[in-house]
Amino acid sequence: MSFFSAGNGAEEVPSSPMSIVTILLSRSATSAGGNSTNDSSTAKLAVVVRKPIKRTGHGDKVSHKLEYFTFLDDRRSFANVDALLTRFAPVSTVYVACTESLDDKNNNESSAKSKRSAAEVSKVVQKLVHVIESRVDVSESNVNEHDDDNRSITVSVLPNLSKAKASSLAETCLKHLLGGETSEAHLAYRGDKRLAEEPMVSWCLGHLFNADRSLCDESDDSEGSCCVVSGTLHSHLALDRTASEAIHLFPPRNGSGAALLTGGNSSNNSLYGVLNHCQTKMGSRTLEVWLRQPCVELKEIVRRQEVVAKLVEDSIGRDRLREEGLAAFRGLDIDALGYKLDAVGRAAREGGNLGSTSKALECLYKLHLFADNCLPTLLDSLGALVPSDEEQHSEESDGACALSSCFKGLSGVMNHLGKAIELAEKVIDFNAAPRDFIIKPDLDENLRDIKNEL
Repeated sequence: MSFFSAGNGAEEVPSSPMSIVTILLSRSATSAGGNSTNDSSTAKLAVVVRKPIKRTGHGDKVSHKLEYFTFLDDRRSFANVDALLTRFAPVSTVYVACTESLDDKNNNESSAKSKRSAAEVSKVVQKLVHVIESRVDVSESNVNEHDDDNRSITVSVLPNLSKAKASSLAETCLKHLLGGETSEAHLAYRGDKRLAEEPMVSWCLGHLFNADRSLCDESDDSEGSCCVVSGTLHSHLALDRTASEAIHLFPPRNGSGAALLTGGNSSNNSLYGVLNHCQTKMGSRTLEVWLRQPCVELKEIVRRQEVVAKLVEDSIGRDRLREEGLAAFRGLDIDALGYKLDAVGRAAREGGNLGSTSKALECLYKLHLFADNCLPTLLDSLGALVPSDEEQHSEESDGACALSSCFKGLSGVMNHLGKAIELAEKVIDFNAAPRDFIIKPDLDENLRDIKNEL
């Protein structure tokens, strides 16, 4: 846990596929969702999670969502926060703030009451921090391939920020991040009745922007890059740490007491291990997300079941999809590649360090491999499962519609990547790749001379 003053020297969180969570606690505000209580064991919390999202198309600029929650929680256990952390995984950083001051700056004897209040607030915050720090199972290192580097979540307790300053900072930053005052996203944000009724959300956003200076820039790249969405505790089945450990949802950490007690290995000592027969890293991540936040919406559950039913009925098409279409992606992590390309593109636009030429060429080579080899193979095998237009109109299966939507989306992606294929074939020396990633010597006379000398 760290305490720091978020100013010019504040920590900046690098762009990553991990969730950044900000929690604003109020000991005095004890109403949420129209209910109120004077129970001293209850605290009100506003939670904002900044999480990367996959873009829907070539022109989609939205790369992150800011999902907010407000609720009452038991100050003795913070069970609701515990359950949310399971849903947010993987988590890299958690910011904790409080609407009340943690320090008593008045040393007069008459301030005994304020001293007791500050001590109580500090105790509550320490309890919350303890709950968060104990959740090493949702940290970046533990979620990603369950590696041996068992780093805990970075928890930073932020200094108190005035409500007026927090609200002003949130409004200023969101105006840019949502695409400007007249953008659809910003108009929806201003018209959100829940936000108007819950000022703690705005204060919580202000604390996040004050701590993470990387979100406060006015660059064209960040304009319109976020969306604000309302979250609820009941949109997914809530699983806290005790529940997930009791049913062995995921493999225990390597070397932990739970691992020794459970026994077995990562493929048979958890539900995730038993169910995970995914052919790709992206599929394994999706399975993990679905297990961490089980869906409770009937329509979505039925849609997934329809897809499964379609794959069960067409065993030949299913096996071809697994053995040909998805097998082509083995060893290729599209999620990681996307974040690397985004980082290179951002550095190029901002005039930053692009890194080594070899690394950039490696990313371009993998993109070419995906667009020219993996994606056509996947579309070919997936196309056999998708009904023709006439058959689709006659069928009422949601599964067939979902597969058709997937096929059309991937076809659009392949069309957008046509120029990337041409660029890779023009620049990369494929005779040397993938052993070495170098520029094709025929691209320039000087490069050709250097190669001849070597």
